[in-house]
Amino acid sequence: MVAGSVTGLAVMACAAAFLLRRRCALLDVSGSSMMPTYRDGDRLFALKVPARLMRRGTVVAIRMRTGDADGVDGADGPVRDATTPGGLVPTTMIKRLAALPGDRIPGSLSPADVVPARHVYVLGDNREASYDSRQTGPVPFDRLTAVVLGRTRRGAATGIADHGAT
Repeated sequence: MVAGSVTGLAVMACAAAFLLRRRCALLDVSGSSMMPTYRDGDRLFALKVPARLMRRGTVVAIRMRTGDADGVDGADGPVRDATTPGGLVPTTMIKRLAALPGDRIPGSLSPADVVPARHVYVLGDNREASYDSRQTGPVPFDRLTAVVLGRTRRGAATGIADHGAT
């Protein structure tokens, strides 16, 4: 009977680990776009949830594409951008949800400038060093991959501003 209980517990532990692996992510912050909230070298714990469950003010992980910097669709890969040191934007970025579908775009002077359906507007906490929706425009729901729940490891700030997480 004890062997069966141990085997059952082992199977349950493996199943739980498999589910956690599919629903959770560890992200390493690279850059200063989310300072002071997160800084270079921080490791973040994120939960993969549907975009419709994300709320304004939440920190999220966003999958970028090659064409995001210039508005042309492309395959997954590094994004080239002249405003980013080294010209590369990571393929996953960490940003804060600033506006949801139907919300007015932050900083816009026109009340007609609203976030389109099935899109969000994201900003880095460190606006001066952030590559975000101000450059790429609203982000489609299908690019939102996870909600950041917190930090698991604190890194050392380097002052390098490469705007995202890997």
